[in-house]
Amino acid sequence: MKIGKMEQAKVQNSEAGRDPLLRMARRNQVQAAQQEASFQAALSQAFGRMCAGYPGLDGTVVALSRRVVSLAELVDMTEPGLFLALLEGPGDAMGMVWLCPTALAALVDAQTTGQVMPPAATDGPPRLPTRTDAALIAPMVDSFLHHAAERCADLPEGADVSGFLYGSFLDDRRPMGVVLDDLDYKVLQLRISLGQGRVTGLWTLVLPCYAPAGPAVQDENDDWENRLTGAVENSPVMLNAVLCRFKLTLKEALALTKGDVLRVPESALETLGLTALSGAAVATGRLGQARGFRAVRLTADPQVSGRGDLQSAPTLRLSKAVPLGPATSASPETKEDRSAPAFLNNASQQ
Repeated sequence: MKIGKMEQAKVQNSEAGRDPLLRMARRNQVQAAQQEASFQAALSQAFGRMCAGYPGLDGTVVALSRRVVSLAELVDMTEPGLFLALLEGPGDAMGMVWLCPTALAALVDAQTTGQVMPPAATDGPPRLPTRTDAALIAPMVDSFLHHAAERCADLPEGADVSGFLYGSFLDDRRPMGVVLDDLDYKVLQLRISLGQGRVTGLWTLVLPCYAPAGPAVQDENDDWENRLTGAVENSPVMLNAVLCRFKLTLKEALALTKGDVLRVPESALETLGLTALSGAAVATGRLGQARGFRAVRLTADPQVSGRGDLQSAPTLRLSKAVPLGPATSASPETKEDRSAPAFLNNASQQ
C-alpha cells in the first residue's frame, strides 16, 4: 500500500508534535528569529532617527548580519578605502565603526550638498578617508549610538550597544591590533539604503565580547561572617558623656551625704570625654545645647587609629576640688547656685 507525499508529511508533523525535543527546538528557533527581527527593527529605527537630522539622507536598514570573530580575523576583514573609527565604551572598552566607501561618500554628500548622489563609476582605487570626513561623520556616529542604546534598552543586546561614543579616526588599519584588546568581537553589519534607495552601502559596528560575570560562589563561612558583622554593626551601643572624674578614697566616699557638692571646673566643658561602657575613650567633645537639649559637639575624629590623641575627661583629687560637708546655712537650690557652674544650674532647673 503506497502512501502519498502529503500523507507522509502529515505523519512526520504529527510525530514531531509528539516529540518534546523537537517542539523545544522549534520554539527556540521561533524565539531566536523574533529576537533577531526585534534587534534589526531597533537598529533600523535608530538609524532612521539619526538620518532624520540630515535633510535628503532618508536612510533605512535593509538587512542585518552579525558574527563573532577574533582580533586577528577582525584585522583581516578590513579593506582599503574603509572608514575606520574607534569607539570608546564603558570601563575602557573599545569598539569600532566601519563605513564602506559608497556609504561614506553618500553621508558626506548629504551634509555638504543636502542630497545623496548615485556613486560615479571609477576604474581607480577608492578615495581614502580623511580627517575632514571624520569630523563630518563623528556626530552621525554619536547620534546613531545614542538612539541605538535607547531603542535596544529592553532587548538582550541593550548592554552590548550602550555606553559607546565616537573616539578617534584611524587612517590605517595596522594600529588596530595594538589599540584593541585581544578578545573576541561582535561584528554587526548593517546594509543601509540612503537617498530613498539611490545608494546602498555597509555600516559596520564592532563591539567587544565580554564574558558575563557569573554569580560569585560564596563560602558558607563568609556568609556566616557577613551575617554576624551585620548583626553586630546594627546592635545598639550606649555611650557615656563624662565631664570629669573625681578620685576619692574609700573613707571620703563613705563620708559623702545628701547635700554635699562636688565642684566641677569650667574647663571640663571643653574636654568632655565620650566613652563606651568599658571605659574606652571613643571621642572628645565639648558640652553645648541644640534645640533646647543638652548636646555634645565632637571635636576629635572618633575613627583615629589607636585613639592616642583623644583627651579623656579630667580626673580631680577630692581634696583639691571638692569641699566636703553639707551647707546648712542655705537651701539646696541656693547652695547649688553658689557652688556649681552655670550649666549645672540650668540642668537642675530643666
